[in-house]
Amino acid sequence: MACVVVTVALLGAGCGADRVTDPARATTCIELVDAGRATAEKVLARLGDRTLAEFEAEDPFGGLDPLLRPDVFASRAVELGCGEDQLASLACTAYQGLAHLARSDVARSYLAPYFAACD
Repeated sequence: MACVVVTVALLGAGCGADRVTDPARATTCIELVDAGRATAEKVLARLGDRTLAEFEAEDPFGGLDPLLRPDVFASRAVELGCGEDQLASLACTAYQGLAHLARSDVARSYLAPYFAACD
C-alpha cells in the first residue's frame, strides 16, 4: 500500500500544473510572466526572419495585436498586485533561452527590452 501512495505522489509531482499561456488565467505574478513568455514565443514565430522593411510593408501590428494583448496583461498585473520591477525581474529569468528564436533584427529588437531588465 505504501508503494502505491509513493507512486501516485511521484506521478502527480511529475505532471505539474499546466503552463499558463493566457494572461487572464494567471493567478500569480510568476504565471503572468509565463503567459508573457508564451506570447513572446508566438510573436517571434510570427516575425520569423523578416526584415524591418518587409515587416513595415505589411500591416505591422495588425497581425501582432491579437497576440500582444497589453491591456489584458496590464489589468491582470494590477489585479494580482504585480509591480513593474517585480515583473521585470521575473521576466529576466523566464525569458532566458528565447534569443535563439529571434531570427531577424526585428525579432531581436522586440526582445531587447526584456533582456535589458537583466542588466
